[in-house]
Amino acid sequence: MVANETNQTTDIQTSRETTLTSGLTEDAVVLVIGRWMPIHNGHKAFLIQLTKSCRKVIVGIGSCYENGTSRNCIPAVEREKMLRAIFKKEAIPEEAYEIVPIPDFSSFSEWLNVIKQLCVLKGVTHFCSGNKEDILDELEKIGEDFPFEIINPETTSSIPYHATEIRKLIYQGNYEELEKMIPHEIKPILFKNTFKEIVASSRKRGIKIIPGRQTVDIIFLVRNLSDGKLYVLLGKRSMEKVDFPGFLGLPGGGIDLFETPIAAALREFQEETGLTFQMIDNSLEPAIVKCSDIPNATLEQMHFIGIYSSEDETIAGTRGGSSQCFGIFVEDDLEKYQDYLNPTDDLTDVCFYEVHDAIAKGLAYQHGEMLEKAIAMFEASPKLVKPITSKDLQEKAETLVISFVGASGSGKSTAAFGTTYQLKKEGASVEYVPEFAKDLFYNGLLGKYIPNQSYIISEQYKRIYDLLGQVDFIVTDAGIEISALHASNESKEVEDLAWYLRRKLRQVTIFIERDEEKVPFEAKGRAESEAESRLFGLKLKEYIRNNEISFFKAKGSEEAVAIACQLAVQDLKNR
Repeated sequence: MVANETNQTTDIQTSRETTLTSGLTEDAVVLVIGRWMPIHNGHKAFLIQLTKSCRKVIVGIGSCYENGTSRNCIPAVEREKMLRAIFKKEAIPEEAYEIVPIPDFSSFSEWLNVIKQLCVLKGVTHFCSGNKEDILDELEKIGEDFPFEIINPETTSSIPYHATEIRKLIYQGNYEELEKMIPHEIKPILFKNTFKEIVASSRKRGIKIIPGRQTVDIIFLVRNLSDGKLYVLLGKRSMEKVDFPGFLGLPGGGIDLFETPIAAALREFQEETGLTFQMIDNSLEPAIVKCSDIPNATLEQMHFIGIYSSEDETIAGTRGGSSQCFGIFVEDDLEKYQDYLNPTDDLTDVCFYEVHDAIAKGLAYQHGEMLEKAIAMFEASPKLVKPITSKDLQEKAETLVISFVGASGSGKSTAAFGTTYQLKKEGASVEYVPEFAKDLFYNGLLGKYIPNQSYIISEQYKRIYDLLGQVDFIVTDAGIEISALHASNESKEVEDLAWYLRRKLRQVTIFIERDEEKVPFEAKGRAESEAESRLFGLKLKEYIRNNEISFFKAKGSEEAVAIACQLAVQDLKNR
């Protein structure tokens, strides 16, 4: 009885597949569009059958620039990898299929015009979609004679579920049922990054792609074998650029229509640096690539670092959109790659910068954040610093002020205490200068003097001034940048005084963002609530940038201490 039931199911499956492919010929080129969010067994069976029944299948990834919601929760980069994984598992040759991202548009007519353009470009003979409500019904309303035959796979599918049900199983934690519905070969991708993205999006914490110009950025890190240092490849942006003119930036640029993000990344990297990386296998995360310029080059990994989006023009520029960032990390002789640098596009002065120098100079857009994340992912230099030794702290010279700034509760004082302790322990001449405004707060006098910022600024500066020339380092958790921001609400004259005093100092500034996952907000002893603190932090960062003050960014006090100590070592070496 069981055997008969199995045979009956197989007969039904074969019948449905025959119905689906009966109108196809060996010369047919089929465009099939789906969101593939994620790929399930029904998708796989249908796509594999298509590729075996026609000359070529063009797989369109719909809603390719939608992300961060419960409906659209998987980046197109990862959906492409899942598609390639199922084709690879079934030994489908790459010439039998092509993957094409397709964006959403504000109207169906705009979307259809792009689809027609794609069909002409690829020689499509059959158009395939199971989206009856949004696509097939709309095509029927138009009543137009299309130069391709329309196929609806839903009428022949032998698997009754949809990707929506799979996402629900992830939300519900039902792995047993989930495993029955998804191809085994997509699991390494689905459960590496995508799983977390799906869950985050269901909780309205997903990263959204901002409408506008869609771009890619590429981080190429090299651990130089000769000196052990970590270098990143950067170039200088033209002074004619509207956004971040003259800034150092990562290689990158816009994604062309019908171009996958990873293909755009490889193309832009070659155009802006002269280095060519060949894609070996993009059915994995990370993908496998090889530098075709370097003789006897090894296989390397190309990671998807993430999507970077912001509506803040001070960091995202004026053209909107988002960036999809990729990264490659190699450990090799730097000279090998320097010899092949031959930029032909927007960036000039393309060369390798030691990571700490690059961060100190400041990078365009969100490139600094991308670089920090990539270094952490690659474990290339987890703390971005090297250990401090007594030998590094032998000579004394002009005082350097190490100033920690940030919102209330971000960890400025903890970082200042930690840095002072670490430097003293290694024999440095260092003094800590506390925040004068905090003394006023604890004495119940802050409210009295808030309208008189000139007094607070002067007292804060005096505490620093008295130590100049007396010690190697002054460490403070009360950067005058904060006083300048407060003064901007009082008068231009007082604000100018703050900046005048700030620029008289030889100072490095470290902006600390509270690590909210590890450190709860401590309200005791603070004049601001957590929400007010967070808002002030954003305002302060923008204010510092607008006044062209370079700064290092740290997440939490521990990272801030590590950066400060490394800067102290470097400062002594450069004196």
